[in-house]
Amino acid sequence: MNRTFAVAALLAATALVAGCDSPIECGGAAARKGISLDIDPAYSPKVGSARMTTCWNGSCTDTALELYPSTAARPMPCATGGPDSACGARMEPTGGKNSFADLPTLVSEPVDVTLRLIDPAGAELAAPRLVITPKTLYPSGPECGGGTPQGGLLVSPDGVLSERL
Repeated sequence: MNRTFAVAALLAATALVAGCDSPIECGGAAARKGISLDIDPAYSPKVGSARMTTCWNGSCTDTALELYPSTAARPMPCATGGPDSACGARMEPTGGKNSFADLPTLVSEPVDVTLRLIDPAGAELAAPRLVITPKTLYPSGPECGGGTPQGGLLVSPDGVLSERL
């Protein structure tokens, strides 16, 4: 028997057997602890800045939010020419705004949130208050551990604050 062939066969058999008994592969995916904010495109021109106050377990955190333009994927035309032709998508602005408040000690329990929305001239538009319950996310699946609490807020076209579920 050819020695190279024998070594290759042995390595292939070892990999096959080891694959059957291997534990679940967990990737290095992670999620940030915190609360996201999405402002509807119809309301976003009124908002110049925002601050979020979050309270749970007897302590509060005030966070200045940096607002970013929101985008969404839009399909691009597909090239013609057969089954191997590629289609694509591109990101386009929606007119909305978004942000994320990093809260390293956030828990998956009710959180009292006050969102202060401020117009471009510096006047407070609204300061709605809402109780939300962050959900525990498992970026690589629950079997891999690493559960991270994360919540979400939505500001509607008429400025009403709600929890993103």
